[in-house]
Amino acid sequence: MVGPSSSAPPPGGATPGSGSAADGGGTTAEAPIVSHAAPRSITPTTLKDLRDAVTAGTVLIRGTGTATTWGAPVRDPRTTVSLAGMDRVLDHRPADMTVHVQGGIRLDALQAQLALRGQWLPYDPARSEATIGGLLATGDAGPRRLAYGSLRELVIGATMVFPDGAIAKSGGHVIKNVAGYDLAKLCHGSLGTLGVVAELVLRVHPLPQTSRTVMVSGVDTAAAQRLTWALTRSATEPTAIEWCEPEQVLAVRFDGTSDGAAARAAAARALLRGSLAELDADESASFWHSHAVRIVAEPGDTVLRAATRPGIDPSLVRSLAAWAEHAGVKALLTCSPAVGGYTVRVTGGDAKAHAELVKNWRASVEAVGGFVMLRRRRPGVDAMVESWGRAPGGVDVMRRVKGNFDPENRFAPGRFAPWF
Repeated sequence: MVGPSSSAPPPGGATPGSGSAADGGGTTAEAPIVSHAAPRSITPTTLKDLRDAVTAGTVLIRGTGTATTWGAPVRDPRTTVSLAGMDRVLDHRPADMTVHVQGGIRLDALQAQLALRGQWLPYDPARSEATIGGLLATGDAGPRRLAYGSLRELVIGATMVFPDGAIAKSGGHVIKNVAGYDLAKLCHGSLGTLGVVAELVLRVHPLPQTSRTVMVSGVDTAAAQRLTWALTRSATEPTAIEWCEPEQVLAVRFDGTSDGAAARAAAARALLRGSLAELDADESASFWHSHAVRIVAEPGDTVLRAATRPGIDPSLVRSLAAWAEHAGVKALLTCSPAVGGYTVRVTGGDAKAHAELVKNWRASVEAVGGFVMLRRRRPGVDAMVESWGRAPGGVDVMRRVKGNFDPENRFAPGRFAPWF
C-alpha cells in the first residue's frame, strides 16, 4: 500500500497540506481490468438467466460502460455479465410515488419515462447514461445530494443476486416498509464485489416546475465555507451548493414552483451579496450540464474523488494547487462543501506527473482524516500508485462482509486491493 508521500515540497518553500457492481466502462486504454484472455460475455434477460450467469468463474458486472475504471483493477474476470437485457420499467405506481425497475435501465431513460407522468427521480450524477444498478453499486451522487441524499435514500426495495446464485429481496412498494435486511444500503458503494443489483423499487417525486441558480464570483475558500453554512442554516432550502477552483465560483441551485424558486433565489441573493448572477431555468440547466461534463474524464485524464468532514479545508485546496504546479499538470477542483466531497480532474503531463500528484495530495487528505480513491487514471498510473490509499478503520468489517457474501472472491476480485 502506498503511504504518505515523502517527496520534497514544491519549489518556493510551500508545503502543501496540514493539519466510498461497478457500472462498467471507460476507454480500453483506461479501464483497469487485468485479464490474460478475453472473458466470455453473457447478456441475461430474466432473473433466472442472471442467476445462472454468475455462478461460475470470476465475474465482472457491466452496465453501460461508465465506471469499471473506479477503484483498483479487477483481476482476470472470466465472465462479463451485461445487464443491457434487463432494462425495463416493471411497475410504475404514480399515485404511490414508486417505480419498480430492472437494474440495467439507464437513468436518463428512466427519467424520460417518469416525466411523462410529471414525476422524476431527484438524483443527478454526472453519468446520466449509467444504469440504475451500476449507480447504486458505485455509490455515485450529484450536486442535488444536498437536498435529496444519494440513490440509497431513494431505494425502498431491492432484489439482489449473490455469487452462490441466491436471490434475495428486501423492502417493497410501500415507502414506510422497513421489513427485511436493507440490501441496498449494503451494496451501495460496493463496486460490484458483493452481488448484482437485479431490480430496485424507488421512491419518486413530482417534477419541479422550474430550477434557478444563483452564482457568486470571486469566492475564496473561507468565503465559500462561510456562505455555505449561512445558506444551509437559512430558510432558502437550496437543492445544491457547489464551489469550483480555480474559477472560485459558488453555484447555488433552487428547485420548486416558479414563484417559490424565484423567492428563495431572491432571498439567497440578499444573503450572499457580492458579485452575483442569477440564471433562469434554461441557463441553469446549461450550467449544471457543463458542471457534470467538467468532472467526466477524457482519455488521458486522471480523476480523483476525496471525502473529508463537511466544509472546505483551505489547506487541501492550497496543497492541490501547489502539487499540481510542482508536477506540471492542471487540476480542476469541484467541491461540495456541505458534504465534504472533492472531485479533481487532472489533465496534461505524463503518467509519472499524475501519479506524483495523487501520492502527494492523498497524503494531505489523509492527514486531515479523509481518503482519496482513483475513479479514472492516465494509462501507466496504476503501476506507480495505488487506487486506494490508507485503509479505513472499518476495513475489517468490510473484509468479513466480503468473505460472507463471496467467500471464493469471484465478484470483481481485486477491486478494493490492497484492502482485500
